Amino acid sequence: MYVKDEGRRFGFGAFKVLGAGYAMACALCGGEPDWGAACRSAPAVFYTATDGNHGKAVARMARLFGCGAAVLMPEGSAAARYEAIAAEGASVTIEDANYDECVRRARDLAARRGGILLQDTDLPGYEALPLEIMRGYSAMFAELAEQLEAPPTHVFLQAGVGSFAGAAVGALAELYPEAEMTFLVAEAAAAPCLLLSAGAGEIRTVGGELRTIMAGLACGEPCLLGLRSLLGRARFFAALPDEWAADAVRAFAREGVTAGESGAAGYGLLRAVMLSDGLLPLRAAAGLDGRSRVLLVNTETATDPVSYEKILGNFTGQCASNGL
Repeated sequence: MYVKDEGRRFGFGAFKVLGAGYAMACALCGGEPDWGAACRSAPAVFYTATDGNHGKAVARMARLFGCGAAVLMPEGSAAARYEAIAAEGASVTIEDANYDECVRRARDLAARRGGILLQDTDLPGYEALPLEIMRGYSAMFAELAEQLEAPPTHVFLQAGVGSFAGAAVGALAELYPEAEMTFLVAEAAAAPCLLLSAGAGEIRTVGGELRTIMAGLACGEPCLLGLRSLLGRARFFAALPDEWAADAVRAFAREGVTAGESGAAGYGLLRAVMLSDGLLPLRAAAGLDGRSRVLLVNTETATDPVSYEKILGNFTGQCASNGL
């Protein structure tokens, strides 16, 4: 098993800065990113919605580029994530709405105030910058290819709107065009919009409060760009219960890897498939055995210390209950 630990990225704590930085430079330069030109561009204000990591990335890069950032967070967002974004100098509000509604509010605010929407999901007429964000994400897989001696046989990916997972399967397929890789996608059980969309063959959404410890995956509306990429390559989609994400956080901790709940979701799915008797058919269908080379990506460190300590404190030495 291989784990790419993005929790150590630039001392930032998550992979999101790759996408936000690349797309922001593209937006400021009107095309291919020129970092020097981006820093010399006229001040702009970037608007975005986030559960934490993406908003912090937008705020960090806006500060480095000399721009402003306005960040909308969904109801129930963790105080630590709010404070981390505010510490970057951004204007932050917690809205009385879920993530998907925050995306629409950020879009409307950017339009009214002459700002730039920088979102890692697409909307009608808004695809160029989400695509650049996904291109930025692909850099981590180019790094990974330089370290692996052989391509993975199985890749477990967590997904919210699907932009990260879609970028991952596209990048890996391009890096290893001759390899046979099985992609398995884990979503929060409270927000399985990609699973439902894959089953229906068309966009499906999930509404409501989307309560889950995997805050970064609490997204009820798919990114169409990511979904298209996944539908062409991913074989399995799963709705992951919170207890399996918590189990994976603890399992990572035992191996010296600090992972947030969303960052551990891919590992949670792997552990569920390998440890749950009820998922023996899925294990067999995926072809997982002792010869498999499994790749995981820990996409975040413990960005909510209160939740992280609670999960570790609840550890009883038992794996999660069966069921997925």
